[in-house]
Amino acid sequence: MSASSRSRVRAAAAEWPLPARTPETGEVDERLRAGAGRTGLLQVLIDHDSPAAGRCPRCGWVPTTTSRRDCPSRVIALALLERRPLPAWLAHLAEQIPGARTKQPGTGDDERRAVEDAEPGLFEAPPRVQPRRGRGPGDQG
Repeated sequence: MSASSRSRVRAAAAEWPLPARTPETGEVDERLRAGAGRTGLLQVLIDHDSPAAGRCPRCGWVPTTTSRRDCPSRVIALALLERRPLPAWLAHLAEQIPGARTKQPGTGDDERRAVEDAEPGLFEAPPRVQPRRGRGPGDQG
């Protein structure tokens, strides 16, 4: 195999993204599934800390992408300690982890404004007009 064909093979392999691995319920620390208290969550956080090791020393989790360096147990424990919703890549585990929650989709501004406009007031509200973006033919500047 010549050098040019090897470089083409490497370039083609770099273009194929690997699918991100999603953790299963069995891969999450059993203390999280049992409903650990604050001290237990801190212990999970410490046990699953992998500073520059490349893999979790407790469960052996190997990250598949650079954005997901920590193992799922550490991410879940941190989210529970900080009372944050689980990230999207762990949202499917929210039902198995006591106290875990996912981000709820909020109502959009348009829906909120429609509800506000429908409420009775002292006078009829003028219709809302979407603001124009950019410069049009009648704009001066």
